[in-house]
Amino acid sequence: MAKPKYLVGIDLGTTNTVVTYTPISSAAEGAHPEISLMPLVQELAKGAIEKLEVMPSFIFERLKEKPVLEWEDESKFIIGEYARERGAEVPDRLISSAKSWLCNTRIDRTQPLLPWNSPEENTRISPLTAMSMFLRHVRHAWNDEFGKDKLEDQKVVVTIPASFDAAARDLIVEASRMAELPSITLLEEPQAAFYSWISQSDKPWRQQVKRGDVVLVVDVGGGTTDFSLIEISEAEGDLALERVAVGNHILLGGDNMDLTLAYVARSKLEESKKKITQWQTVQLSHQCRKAKEALLNEGDKDSVPVVISGRGSSVIGGSMKTSIDRADIEKTLIDGFFPFCNMSDDPIEDTEGGVREISLMYAADAAITRHLAKFLRNQNSGDKHYGFPQAILFNGGVFRSDIFRNRLIEVINNWLSSAGKEPIKVLEGIELSQAVARGASYFGIAREGKGIRIRGGVSQAYYLGIESSLPAVPGFKPPLKALCVAKQGTEEGTVQDVPGRTFGLIIGKTAQFKFFKSNCRREDEFAQMIDELDETFEDTSSLAIELPAYEGMKPGDLVDVSLQVAITEIGTLEIYCLAKSGNHRWKLEFNVRDAIK
Repeated sequence: MAKPKYLVGIDLGTTNTVVTYTPISSAAEGAHPEISLMPLVQELAKGAIEKLEVMPSFIFERLKEKPVLEWEDESKFIIGEYARERGAEVPDRLISSAKSWLCNTRIDRTQPLLPWNSPEENTRISPLTAMSMFLRHVRHAWNDEFGKDKLEDQKVVVTIPASFDAAARDLIVEASRMAELPSITLLEEPQAAFYSWISQSDKPWRQQVKRGDVVLVVDVGGGTTDFSLIEISEAEGDLALERVAVGNHILLGGDNMDLTLAYVARSKLEESKKKITQWQTVQLSHQCRKAKEALLNEGDKDSVPVVISGRGSSVIGGSMKTSIDRADIEKTLIDGFFPFCNMSDDPIEDTEGGVREISLMYAADAAITRHLAKFLRNQNSGDKHYGFPQAILFNGGVFRSDIFRNRLIEVINNWLSSAGKEPIKVLEGIELSQAVARGASYFGIAREGKGIRIRGGVSQAYYLGIESSLPAVPGFKPPLKALCVAKQGTEEGTVQDVPGRTFGLIIGKTAQFKFFKSNCRREDEFAQMIDELDETFEDTSSLAIELPAYEGMKPGDLVDVSLQVAITEIGTLEIYCLAKSGNHRWKLEFNVRDAIK
């Protein structure tokens, strides 16, 4: 393996993928790092090829198009900008939001399921394969650009949502192996945005915050919304950073806004007696995205035309035209996604449907402000109250528009004022579309010992479900208790034994191991047993496996074991069951590699 020359950051986004890099020598010399953006070569219409600053995270099954990139050979799929464009025309062949499918615990993420609910004749791939395809495209594009300094030989950081559980993290690592990137480091996206803010030199970060400040990072991208809190502390006389809380993974973002505008446009067309199909609504969503960007980025426009074609008709004869107005954005999007609310408000849960179609676990409530209110309110428990932040850092493409930033600041300041707190300070000096990738590269520098690190460890507390030992009751299963196997903030690389407890382990037959997580139970300690599970616990990926029976054991035996817990360097969770007699041990981990064909 060649000696690494670059620190590479890959923002593997739900909607867009961005890559940055910096020479390792710049970190070693201690100079302010020059982080460069790497445009990604992509296929465009009519066989054209172009390098673009971002690669849309879309995959489209080819119809008649022939591969045009050298490394694609006979590839069945298009990746990037042209995939998104073609998908607007033929949506049932488009794979989008693959990263969100990767953390969907209700499906087998290693099985060919995407495009979801597409016709049987279409080629389907797994969410895992989709993510590997994005990374493979990045690897080929890099190697084509840098020649002998191959990406697989560099130090690569890949970003993930802070809310990804241990199983989703392991899937990203597996996707990188499938893409022939054998060694990567994972970094949470809100932390990456914060690292990007630290790295900028125009407005030094130490001049914008002080000891004791809590910074709220709000990341609203194309497909997801994430919240994090970072505390400014002190270590050895200098300011230090510690991530103290993360929110849930919320499937809510710019894509929802585009679809909302599509329904506005659809209503206008239907008012003029036009009938719009669901397929045409997808077309409208694509056109409304462009209209939204034009209205938000070009202040002199008050209206943008939107044109779609009729299915099975000529473009001229079957086309329909309407418009998206600035008033549509200001009324529908601002009030719909950032409404005024109280800090005591909860997101509205839709419970009307008893049976639902299995799909992505979209947020039932589009109000980002209500999701934020619940997140902040949950951080005001225990000894420390983090729910009233002193500063805010915006990230994600949605906040390129002032109107969304200004409304969210207004809402938060109303909460702070009601609690007798000072108005929130807006942190400056971050380029939103590239921030996560740039922060990933800077994190690589920090790992070399030449930059400040954010302390934090695992972003959530993890628990193993323990079946209660109670007398049999007909028709009822014994309730589960929860054993804390990873305290929130446990550092990666930590190995701990659960002291003073013996557990019974079923071997030789398939058994289910239940796991839970929580982003607000900050006070729970490692090895603490919680007798009753409440709403602060969230189901996470579980395991149904058969642990081998060794010599002298029979299938179904209950073996006395102690537990040892390890948090790996990439943040995955491993639990070892150690037999009390003999040297046998069994390993539980969120590991999908054995299931991949």
